[in-house]
Amino acid sequence: MTEAQKHQILSELRKAKAAHIKWRSYAYALVSGLDIEPEYSPLEHTDCAFGKWYHGAGQERFGHLDTYAGIDVPHRILHKIYHRIYHLAHSGQNALAEQEAKRLTELSRQVLESLELVEQEVAATA
Repeated sequence: MTEAQKHQILSELRKAKAAHIKWRSYAYALVSGLDIEPEYSPLEHTDCAFGKWYHGAGQERFGHLDTYAGIDVPHRILHKIYHRIYHLAHSGQNALAEQEAKRLTELSRQVLESLELVEQEVAATA
């Protein structure tokens, strides 16, 4: 792999991480009582920007890595929690939504740590 290819791959990976962090911020906005745009209502885990990357270009590039494969289950669960947060926040159950947001934070941390490991593996390749 050339340095240019490695740089491009790392750039794609970082964009995917940023998409995940941005998506997560909408859950926190809901918990805070803010309205979010309709396009940020709950989606399936394969339909968000991160999920499209993960199951598309990411799978092609990193699917052979164990650290990459370990992202799928926490990502699926994140979306289920986001669905709950969305519905709890819209039904005025903010305390429960806050509890779910704490769970979302922990799972998000796991996803980001796994992505960091993938990034380190790519950076270490010659």
